[in-house]
Amino acid sequence: MTRLTVDLDTEKTTVTLPGDQGTVTLSAAPLPAPEHGVQLPISDGRLALKTAAPADEYLTITLPWTTEPAFVTRFLTAWAAGEEAALPANQAAGLADYLDLLTRLLTRLGIRSSQAVPTPAKKKAAKARHRFDKALVDRPFHVARHGSTATVYWTGRNEMTVKAGAVLAQEQLINRDGSLRYSTKYGEKLRADHAAAIADGQTIADIHLRSVNEVGLFLYFGDTNGWLELVDDDGHTLDALTKVD
Repeated sequence: MTRLTVDLDTEKTTVTLPGDQGTVTLSAAPLPAPEHGVQLPISDGRLALKTAAPADEYLTITLPWTTEPAFVTRFLTAWAAGEEAALPANQAAGLADYLDLLTRLLTRLGIRSSQAVPTPAKKKAAKARHRFDKALVDRPFHVARHGSTATVYWTGRNEMTVKAGAVLAQEQLINRDGSLRYSTKYGEKLRADHAAAIADGQTIADIHLRSVNEVGLFLYFGDTNGWLELVDDDGHTLDALTKVD
């Protein structure tokens, strides 16, 4: 079961997805374009991506910072037409759970594709779930990736503490066209938010972040599964110690 938060007012309906997966909003008029997301018109209960039909309402999606808006738009365009989106294999695998949740939610909100049963990208494996364990609060986990090094503690259900003395990766990750990846942009935003605790590429005070994902984005711009990068003194990953089957 997936728990969602729904906010209703006279102008829009906003659904907040679990974790750091963003929001989905239906509104009668277009909203300000999201900083990182997509906005699409809806006509007669369908995404009006390839028609000039007047929009009845608008779908606005704020996305996780590790998810490329172009891929989500491409997927929804294909889904609206009853086709399978041609996403890169590495993106299809990583986005499968998110796209499955998104299309199930859109269907429940009354938005239809051109086929009776939507078929998002094939899942290769279910996204791992992890359970917070108070017994690990005082156990240090170490990161060493792309020139970054850090000692990190899982100090609360929604709190990760990066200890002072962490070295931050300096090489920014870019797309093939030379633009910054969204994960790099978000990593830079996190660093800007904690600028007072950073000097010469190192942290000079403890920094508290909300998730393993944010730790990876902050330290090395998050290009991998952060649960596997956090390793204790005995060589156990945080993934292995907290994964729920």
